[in-house]
Amino acid sequence: MKVLWHLLFTCLLFSKPLFAQRQINVNMAKVDFKPSFTINGVKDARLDKGNIGIIISSSTQTESLQLQGGLEYNLKRAFTQTIPQTDLPLHLIIKILELRFTETKLPNGNISGHVSIQLAFDRIGKKDTVQLTETTTSTSYIRSNYLMDNKQYEGILNKLLTKSLEYFDKWLLVNGTKHEALVKGIKMIFLPETDVNDSDTIYYHTRKITWDDFRGKPSNSRYGAAIFANFAYSASFEVIDGYIVAKIATKTYMVRGMSWVIPPSLNDYALAHEQLHFDIAKLVAERFKKKVSTMQADLIIDLNSMIQYEYLESYRDMNRLQKQYDTETNHSIIRSAQMLWEQKIQAWLKEIEN
Repeated sequence: MKVLWHLLFTCLLFSKPLFAQRQINVNMAKVDFKPSFTINGVKDARLDKGNIGIIISSSTQTESLQLQGGLEYNLKRAFTQTIPQTDLPLHLIIKILELRFTETKLPNGNISGHVSIQLAFDRIGKKDTVQLTETTTSTSYIRSNYLMDNKQYEGILNKLLTKSLEYFDKWLLVNGTKHEALVKGIKMIFLPETDVNDSDTIYYHTRKITWDDFRGKPSNSRYGAAIFANFAYSASFEVIDGYIVAKIATKTYMVRGMSWVIPPSLNDYALAHEQLHFDIAKLVAERFKKKVSTMQADLIIDLNSMIQYEYLESYRDMNRLQKQYDTETNHSIIRSAQMLWEQKIQAWLKEIEN
């Protein structure tokens, strides 16, 4: 038993850790600028999430530098001290990409130190977070071979963190009204239809159709005429004065080369039936614009995707209505149903205009 206790004592005696640990706290002073953002959290995004540096404590020893309570806890507390929690609309997560103290011994016995901090500022959105910008601040120092006390290391760190916050405040002043992740809302501008008719395309806003517009080759069909009516849109986006400005242009048109008629159907009644197909395409285009006008999104890419999705849904709705119209009127044969559809389409178009 005596031998066993002796061995245990020997193991404990020589199990000294490779690095002694030195723990520091960050206590930041109030910033000089008026904050326009709230810091909701701190995330340690370093590749190496261990200590924040190795410092030289003597000619033969080094110490591991740590933040008391951990990096995320310590820096979140420090940022809250300097920028109190408020109900400002811009909420951030600060990611720590790098935080490192390094020290090397110079030939004259002095110690050369370097500190580097890299932070990323992420805006917290309704659905996700978006990185706004990042900054790297650093400083160097030379000290004698006497180890600096905690307050000196803390003072260096405090200054760099404050500089990082000052950088972000200045970045906001420059970019706050033109960065899409900081927009206050969306402004929709619907451009007027200005397309001009050509040899193969008639645009709805220019005039009503005539039989001369039906220039395609008749298909092997039991019907007397067919019109190729369609609608399309284009969109452009930019950030102006803190708003995503979306410019939307639509066009409703018929293609002459794909529309046809056979001689027995060359009458006003049949032409009115085809005109109503054209009216349905216009109706759906206007409904599409109305749905788009109320859309809200945080980013241009999201808004663009929403508009594209709504266009596909509207296109399906147009095809459904066209098919329903022909089915209920039996391709204009049922005159009473044809009259009802004329009334419905005109009423729907007036609703959209209002």
